[in-house]
Amino acid sequence: MEMLEQIVKMGLELSLAGGARYAELAWVEQEEKELAMENGRISCADTRSSKGLSARVLAGDRWGFAACPAGGKQAVQRLVKAALEATRLAPRPERHVELGPPAPVQGQWHTPYQIDPFAVGVAQITEVLRAADAAMDEAGITWRQTRLRFVRERRVYVNSEGTELEQTLLLSGGGVQVLAAGAADTVRRSWPGPEGSYAGAGYEYIADLDLPGNGRRIAREAVALLKAPPCPAGVADVIVHGSMLAALLHYTCGYRARLGLFGSIPVEELGVARLGSPLLNIVADAAYPDGAGSFGYDCEGTPARSFALVKNGVYTEFFSGREQAAAVGRAGTGALRAPSWFDPPLPWPTNLVLQPGSGSFKDLVAGIERGIVLDTCSAFAPDPNLQGFVAAAEAGWLIEYGQVRRMVRAPLFKGYPAAFWSGCDAVAGEGERFQLGLLADGIPVGYSLVPVRIRGVKVGAEL
Repeated sequence: MEMLEQIVKMGLELSLAGGARYAELAWVEQEEKELAMENGRISCADTRSSKGLSARVLAGDRWGFAACPAGGKQAVQRLVKAALEATRLAPRPERHVELGPPAPVQGQWHTPYQIDPFAVGVAQITEVLRAADAAMDEAGITWRQTRLRFVRERRVYVNSEGTELEQTLLLSGGGVQVLAAGAADTVRRSWPGPEGSYAGAGYEYIADLDLPGNGRRIAREAVALLKAPPCPAGVADVIVHGSMLAALLHYTCGYRARLGLFGSIPVEELGVARLGSPLLNIVADAAYPDGAGSFGYDCEGTPARSFALVKNGVYTEFFSGREQAAAVGRAGTGALRAPSWFDPPLPWPTNLVLQPGSGSFKDLVAGIERGIVLDTCSAFAPDPNLQGFVAAAEAGWLIEYGQVRRMVRAPLFKGYPAAFWSGCDAVAGEGERFQLGLLADGIPVGYSLVPVRIRGVKVGAEL
């Protein structure tokens, strides 16, 4: 690491000598291990790695960013030259760029874990794949897949204000999915969702997913879906949980709270703009235990923070970096993130933690005369302006007179975020909490959620 620190510090010196008033350099090494089994055969056994350098510089009021594969002193010289040249080619700024008061930090951080997944042998991982695959081998299932994936990122970061950091992030995750085919239809079921789920943890997280047990369950549900009636059309009360709730919160809440990006709520409406019901309270916590979006420091060296994103249904804060926050007279929230070493960072959600209400899942069901339980996100399509959405769940369960009666196929629903969330009249208690993590556009985001009940939603097999 000492040689790496020398290389990135040299980049700082070159940046400042070249006219930058602020500079930051990062050396990043990313490695992945992925194994998958389909219908009893290994379909993927890949290991991938990459190393890169990035430089982000501010000259005058213009930003420049450049990245290159990791190299020595000559590579750093070329990198800094490219970043400085990018500032000269950048559009004329509309305002003076400030970053807020300097807050230099020196430190190290790594994701806590019990078992290093990169030290677990292929044979041991294959046993997990085979156990899940065998559990899904039910009559009527035409395709079954189990996938495990592990990602580690090492980062050395320095900036011209005196921040020097080393950080190692670890993600572990996976999932199962099946297809069942009938005479005229094919259906999919997955757990915890089509893309699986990730945690900021080690190999021990795979046991928490219980892939054999959940694989057996979704296989049987997929076969049953072939005979299930279509989701009835109309306006109904719904219960949302699992990856369906995660997708809803990501696109209708997290996306709209990225300060300065398209679709975000206007800063002058902070403290006024509503997500919806007063029962909704959401904390953004970049240090949440096992959170897929947890870290020690964001991509510009700001320590992980926890803050109220939504309080009593009203937006109270943004995901922001230093520049975005300073431009509107606020403090940054440590949420500048990037999917890789060759991408510039931008404000992004970390971990969304929905605060609990009271009661159980059964209590939510008991309060519905006729409705639908929406389970597992199949597709989510926000409109181009993020003002409305159409979503599909893999499966639904019809509720009649406070009881879950039977499965229904292909439930679709749509709405406008404020109107949809204003219909929330119940949030389940802490005993119903579940946690999952998704790779949203390549950036891991964690969700710690409890089921919610929404009144008056337009649903159907066709919309």
